[in-house]
Amino acid sequence: MSIAYSGSYTRELVLEPPARILDIPGIRSRRRAMLIRALECLPLATALFVITSLVWGPIFVPVPFMIGILLFHAYWLWRTFMNGAHAMKGYRLIKKHRKTDWHAKFLEAKAEGRAPFEWEDVRHIVIIPNYTEGIDKLRMGLDSIAASPIASQVIAVLAMEEREGEEGRQKASILIPEYEGRIGRVMAAFHPYGLPGEIVGKSSNENWAARRAKEQLIDIEGGDLDCYTVTSCDVDTVFDPNHFPSLSYHFATSPNRYRRFWQGPIFYYNNIWHIPAPLRLPHAMSGMVQLGRLSRSFLRMVFPQSTYTLSLRMANEVGYWDPDVIPEDWHMFLKCYYNLGGKVEVETLYSPIYMDGIRSKNYFKTFYSYYDQARRHAWGATDIPYAVSQALDHPEIPLFQRIRRIASVTETHLLWTTQWFLVTVGRTFPYVLVGLGLAEFPAWFRPVDYWLLVPCGGTLFLMLILDFKMRPKRPKEWRPFMYPVQYVQYFAMAVITFLSGTLPGLDAQQRLARGKRLEYRVTEKA
Repeated sequence: MSIAYSGSYTRELVLEPPARILDIPGIRSRRRAMLIRALECLPLATALFVITSLVWGPIFVPVPFMIGILLFHAYWLWRTFMNGAHAMKGYRLIKKHRKTDWHAKFLEAKAEGRAPFEWEDVRHIVIIPNYTEGIDKLRMGLDSIAASPIASQVIAVLAMEEREGEEGRQKASILIPEYEGRIGRVMAAFHPYGLPGEIVGKSSNENWAARRAKEQLIDIEGGDLDCYTVTSCDVDTVFDPNHFPSLSYHFATSPNRYRRFWQGPIFYYNNIWHIPAPLRLPHAMSGMVQLGRLSRSFLRMVFPQSTYTLSLRMANEVGYWDPDVIPEDWHMFLKCYYNLGGKVEVETLYSPIYMDGIRSKNYFKTFYSYYDQARRHAWGATDIPYAVSQALDHPEIPLFQRIRRIASVTETHLLWTTQWFLVTVGRTFPYVLVGLGLAEFPAWFRPVDYWLLVPCGGTLFLMLILDFKMRPKRPKEWRPFMYPVQYVQYFAMAVITFLSGTLPGLDAQQRLARGKRLEYRVTEKA
């Protein structure tokens, strides 16, 4: 049976508004409002301080400047080493987990009394937000679900936008019967446009679709809320065949299943050989860096990203995704973390998740689309004031835990726009000033700094090797003249990383500091 929902639930959503920053206790006070505004300006202020310090630092405070640069480069060496070592660890674990029989492991756990469910009891809701994407793009993700050994236990929810009109309904009417018998169930939810307090985007769409799925499966049909997971994904997400068996095992055997997110490493390999060569580098490094983070055990601080899973019970407890935010993944985690006593964590599933790299209908538009998406991701700096506000309103969570979460969110967004200048420009531009006679450095600074940064190159080389081992083979139509381009791009790494990461990050942060809201636009993936 397949159910399609339209906009008849508008009143319910208005009567049950989400928990937003402006609604939490004390936020209306002048002092709190000033704090939030200051935190919104913090990322840009930090970036401007770091960038300008490369000019005035060597001139006016050369010794503190040199010490600061060396300390940051030592930190960067430690950070890259940890990412590289754990990416290698993650690579080995992916190979191991691909060979694992998760049903057999579940039976062992069941015999030991560690699984309160039967294997067939666990159900997985997969929400697939989409808007104007072609039907073949939707089939790609649905096919990957159908390839799972437990596809009959998966409920795919096509989270359509009502503003797409008849075209969206036609896609749903084609896909629902097409996958009958291949997937446990396919449903469609049509998110109304213009609901009060909402921002157009993935978060508001998922909020609507998750509520409709819970209403149908639990409230109407009497399903057991405790047996369901809900997965947030993108329209181009392709799941590894072992993903849902692994998820079933971890959900059923975890004593903290209702306080956990599950995250698999994401690799942009669906079309890796068909995107412009300069963009393969940031796509590849993104996957390796995330794999390294997910594989860490020492000083672990992980947030979900893009495609992730949580229990339907926990999503229901916190009121689902907030429909008035753009970056939904970290925000949803922080919402659960603070509202549930700081007991929520992220566990790693070593089942790869594959997604599309950015590719538009022409070469140059592809670069703009990538820039636009990177700017939207950098807009996640809005989570800094949200994390601080929630931390202030939840003193029941130990102070050290709250500080660590705030520090992790803040570090990510401050480094987004500063590390490129500190690493790439920080050891070169000051010597321009030395050459002009405007600054003086002691002789020991350059060799010490050199030996702090050279090992970072070795770690980078290791991660590039792992990427080549994991990405799909080159297609047959790959032309010989493309080989030099494939390797020349690495010599332009400084320029590529600036244009693909630092610059859109600065753009997002200056918009946030100016109070100029970023609008959500669907990224074209032709």
